[in-house]
Amino acid sequence: MERKRKETPFNKPFDIIEKVELAFGGATLAILFVIVLLQIVSRLLNIKLTWSEEATRFFFLWMMWISVGTGFNHCESSRVTVFVNMMPKVVQKICHALYYIASGALFLVMVVVGWQNAMQQLAMGEMGSAFRVPMWLVGIAVPIGAAIGILGLVNTGLTESWRLTTTAEQLEADALVEKAKAEFAEENTQKEGGDEQ
Repeated sequence: MERKRKETPFNKPFDIIEKVELAFGGATLAILFVIVLLQIVSRLLNIKLTWSEEATRFFFLWMMWISVGTGFNHCESSRVTVFVNMMPKVVQKICHALYYIASGALFLVMVVVGWQNAMQQLAMGEMGSAFRVPMWLVGIAVPIGAAIGILGLVNTGLTESWRLTTTAEQLEADALVEKAKAEFAEENTQKEGGDEQ
């Protein structure tokens, strides 16, 4: 089976969405890193940053939920490919269908329940105790991460369904083969250029 991304009209929108996800996830990680550094420095200087511990938790939650959803973009989520690949083809197809159905159902429940919880926090005017931000801004990370997961499932199903049957080792081996081919082609080009001189 050829392991290449199918070209569909959805590729460009999915690529844009993925770039936004990665940028947002990277930004939350960078902010989290800065806050933790501030905590370390403040303890060394004996300064109290009462908001930093709570802020760390909030940004960690955002980073985690964005990452959970983003992991489904290229089927990089947890799955048991080796065991499934040992099964008969019919069972493999059933397992692949179950992957999409179970993951999609879980994410759908997370969107609905997460949204309800965030809206309840908004209605109650709940605020963080030390890092005075509205708690719905933290709670909304759950449905957003789940929605990203649903988009990732659709992306994989439409463009890269072969990833369900491919182990991480196979993908690494393919990458090494492609790298070796590129290096070999570059060496041949350089030799041909040297022979002509």
